[in-house]
Amino acid sequence: MRAFLALALPAALRRELAALGASIPSLRALDADAIHLTIRFLGEIEHHAPVVEALEPVAAAHPRFEVELKGVRGFPESRRAGGVWISVGDGQMQAGALAVSVQQALFPLGFSPDRRAFRAHVTLGRFRTSHRVPPEFVDHSRDLGRFTAERLVLYRSILTPEGAIHEPEAELSLGRAT
Repeated sequence: MRAFLALALPAALRRELAALGASIPSLRALDADAIHLTIRFLGEIEHHAPVVEALEPVAAAHPRFEVELKGVRGFPESRRAGGVWISVGDGQMQAGALAVSVQQALFPLGFSPDRRAFRAHVTLGRFRTSHRVPPEFVDHSRDLGRFTAERLVLYRSILTPEGAIHEPEAELSLGRAT
């Protein structure tokens, strides 16, 4: 199965972000159910049990934290964007620390370290081809809400012609050891 690890966002916040994505012209916006904050893409895995077992102590030891969603940007840049994402203000360091701990826990299972530096973000959608994000949507300081990161979720990602469907396979509560 194709899998990734992410922080779950509250349903109301996901709906607000999905509506924002749907308002951006030409963007193939994600449905509210597909919006998340990715911690680590795993790719194809046969069984999720070893991953969950390796991550249980990581999640238990990592405290819950506040995440501030702030700023709308195009990636890799707003003038020639492949998609649109929301930046993370407060909580960026904690999400990064969690990503490092996850990477270290998964290394013995054969997962290679990420080549790129981790940058917490929430993807709103993608363009079919490189596209200029309309300037009225690009706002690096726009406050888009806050949430408490309480659980790390292992998602199965099923690719369809209409877009990916994300199904939770396992949930790990953050901060159980504290």
